[in-house]
Formats: sequence, structure tokens, C-alpha cells
Amino acid sequence: MRITDPRWPAVRELARTLLRTEGLMIQGPSWLEPLIHQLNVRLGDVQPSRTRFSKFDPGEGNKIFLCLQEKKQTLAQCSEEEPPLEVVWLPMDAESGWAAISTVTNDLLNAGYPGCLGCGGPHTEGEWDEPSSRKNMDEEQKFTP
Repeated sequence: MRITDPRWPAVRELARTLLRTEGLMIQGPSWLEPLIHQLNVRLGDVQPSRTRFSKFDPGEGNKIFLCLQEKKQTLAQCSEEEPPLEVVWLPMDAESGWAAISTVTNDLLNAGYPGCLGCGGPHTEGEWDEPSSRKNMDEEQKFTP
């Protein structure tokens, strides 16, 4: 995925959520489980002080959900179906979405995220603006043949 793709900021936000949020439950297709395990091993190597890692829960359909385990709150969703506005949405199928998310996750880890200031990209230190993200994706879709 190119950085000019209107979904790029959402991909980055999901990758940052994976890296900075402890106690995540990742729900998705069964093929995702060993990939989550690999990510957890890498996180343990790169962030040795981290004590809580993401858990995997098999889900139905072609979707990926990032949820807080304790609050059972969905933070992000990768799917063709649009979730409520309080959920970060990446409008892609699970396989394509995970390919993009994992690439950015590895790039951020290589850059030292989350311990580095500004390496998450522009506008990463402030609050995520989901309404603007969806508006940008919607506007771009109108102009793309």
C-alpha cells in the first residue's frame, strides 16, 4: 500500500495500537493466530519491559478486531463493513489488511516505536480523528474510478 492511499493513516493507527496497547485481544481468522504469536515474540525482544501481550481469539468472517481484553471494548476493526464511529476502521478484507498492518508494524518497530518521539509519522502524537479519517477515505473513493 502506498502512503498516498487514503487508508494509509488508518493502517498506521492500527499498527501503533498493536505496539502501544497492552492487554489487546485480537479476533480474526484462524490463519492469524501464528502471526500474532510471531508479533508477540518480536515485541518481547524489542520491548523487554513489556509484560502483557496480545491474545488471539478466532473469529468468524473476513474481519480483524482489536479489543481491550478487560473492557471488552473494540478499538479498531479491519473489515468491509463500517463499524461505529468510535472504532478505528480500516476498510479492507482481513488478509490484505493484515499484510498492510504487519508491514507498518515491523517498520515502526525497526524505527524504535513506541519509544521514539515522532517515528510514528506525522500527526501521531495527538488524538486519532476517526471522523476525518472516514471523510478522507470517502472523498477519495468518489474521485477514484
